[in-house]
Amino acid sequence: MRYVSTRSSALQADFEKVVLSGIADDGGLFVPLELPLFSPQDIGNWSTLAYPELAYRVIRPFVGESIPDADLRQLLEQAYSGFSHRSVAPLHQVDRNEWVLELFHGPTRSSKDFAARLQAQLVQYFLGKRQRRGVVLGASNGDTGLAAIDAFKHCEQVQVVVFYPPAAVPAQQLRELQAVAHPRVHRFELEGSFDECQTIVSQLFRHWPCAGYEAISFNSSNWVGVLAQLVFYFHAVLQLGGGQRPIGFSVPAASFAEVYAGYIAQKMGLPITQMIVATNQNDALHQLFLKNHYSRSRANKTLSPAMDLSIFSNLERFLWELYGHDGQAVSGLMAAFEASGEMTLGNEFWLQARMIIDSYAVSDDQTLEEISSLYRDTGYVIDPHTATGVLAARLYRRSLVAPMVTLGEICPGKSALLLAELGIPGPPDRPVASASAPDQVYRLRPDQLDIIHQRLGAL
Repeated sequence: MRYVSTRSSALQADFEKVVLSGIADDGGLFVPLELPLFSPQDIGNWSTLAYPELAYRVIRPFVGESIPDADLRQLLEQAYSGFSHRSVAPLHQVDRNEWVLELFHGPTRSSKDFAARLQAQLVQYFLGKRQRRGVVLGASNGDTGLAAIDAFKHCEQVQVVVFYPPAAVPAQQLRELQAVAHPRVHRFELEGSFDECQTIVSQLFRHWPCAGYEAISFNSSNWVGVLAQLVFYFHAVLQLGGGQRPIGFSVPAASFAEVYAGYIAQKMGLPITQMIVATNQNDALHQLFLKNHYSRSRANKTLSPAMDLSIFSNLERFLWELYGHDGQAVSGLMAAFEASGEMTLGNEFWLQARMIIDSYAVSDDQTLEEISSLYRDTGYVIDPHTATGVLAARLYRRSLVAPMVTLGEICPGKSALLLAELGIPGPPDRPVASASAPDQVYRLRPDQLDIIHQRLGAL
């Protein structure tokens, strides 16, 4: 399996290079040159497989010759060993032919554990092979950083660097981030937005200050994040229809990686007939699919903070698919967006996307009502992010016959205070350790990139 940059097919890499990377040298993202295609019979034969073995069948073609089969199976067993539910990602029925895929049974109780734990296994494997050290870094508004810290804490060859905006991180996740006390974890609190944190991370990958370390992204700009999420879709489709029954998905847009993964899973042979992108009032993606206009803007604070952003890196991979793998076209679109903060797709490509993708923006009031009404009618408790997806799924599903699955990405217990205000008993919060010493967290402004370079250069 060969990978190319979304901005130039001349820039190629193997799976090992892709895992140990952030972005491609030309600023693009790595994508597989070709997608594997599975027949309905192939997929149907996987119905009884345990999650790690299903992951092996889905992921194996993307690995190529980089990892022997026995090693890959062992890495996947380790990656999914820390989940508390025996099915790893159970389905819960919330209405007639409507389901929530619970992706929050990992160690840090969010869907980010899937990518982080898979990436930790792969990074440790390849760094050991190269006898190299790595810095795993990225931006976080809470759960992504916590998952990366937990997954990589036992990797001796890895330093973890997390950038986060404290004002935009939920109180529970902020306490957990500030409570981390680990010699290989470095946290940068930035006075700014999550989008500004992402921009700084991109700048660091372009001008990397740590020559002795491989620079590796823990955000979904790294292809491993997409790989981990591909398996979600195969798992759900197999559970509800043995791989043969048409199914729709509703995705709370905490990132675009889940949407992109579902889009290419359909190209790989899954009978996915609809994807719904659910946003909150930070509706950049909704505006893209509704009006063919995507713009960068300052995020508003909402009840679903993991979705309070407007820059989605995996949109670039989606554009690469839409534009027929035309790296020059994608490069032009991204350059124009970086200059103006706005983007409009060619009409034929936008219409192509709309053939499978719908979208809906959910207000905070609608979110609260959905949480309350679902609990009142079923006794099932969901968090605000899942609520946006469940409501969008019910309002905008195209078929009442095809099952509709919402990705439940965050444990309701992380919204315990909000649930208590609504009179809903949620799962108890996990105890949080006392905060670490102030000098273990670097507090900076987004324009202090020189200080960030100095800190990282001293690793």
